[in-house]
Amino acid sequence: MLTSSSSIFKRTASGPSCSRHTGVSIPQLETAVLRVLSDIDAAADRREVTLLGLIHLSAAFDCVDHLTERLQRLFVIRGNALAWISSFIQGRCQQVAYNGQLSTLMVLLFGVPQGSVLGPMLFLLYTAQLFDVITHFGLVGHSYADDTQVYISAAATSSSTVVQRFVSCVEMYTWMTNHP
Repeated sequence: MLTSSSSIFKRTASGPSCSRHTGVSIPQLETAVLRVLSDIDAAADRREVTLLGLIHLSAAFDCVDHLTERLQRLFVIRGNALAWISSFIQGRCQQVAYNGQLSTLMVLLFGVPQGSVLGPMLFLLYTAQLFDVITHFGLVGHSYADDTQVYISAAATSSSTVVQRFVSCVEMYTWMTNHP
């Protein structure tokens, strides 16, 4: 299991033109921002224009749905490992305490437990396809938690082609998230 999980982490954590940071460390956030700015600055030095898109997965950890299906299909996780992950994310309840009062107990149908040790890794696995799509279209992506920067630099004369590749990337990922 350690060998497969190590290769899964390598696949989701980085690619030839992608990087991901899932912690909450300020130095990591600064590193991600500086990398994007450095790439854009280098492109400007080469007299290229850069198209940048910012993707924020709102309430990302609460929106994770169909995770077990993706783990089976994309990472071939089955058997006891899949059963263990399923037991971790399914059958959970939530209750809010406010001003000395407790809300009604609600069953959670999907999502990853926030603050858990496994949460960031499960979210990486859930969003792994985003970086596959980014790489497929020749774009660069950097991610920090639930924020992703997608960009591409090119000569101004080829901007219409670059815009079309960018739009195709976003459209494909949108389709993939709606069709697990």
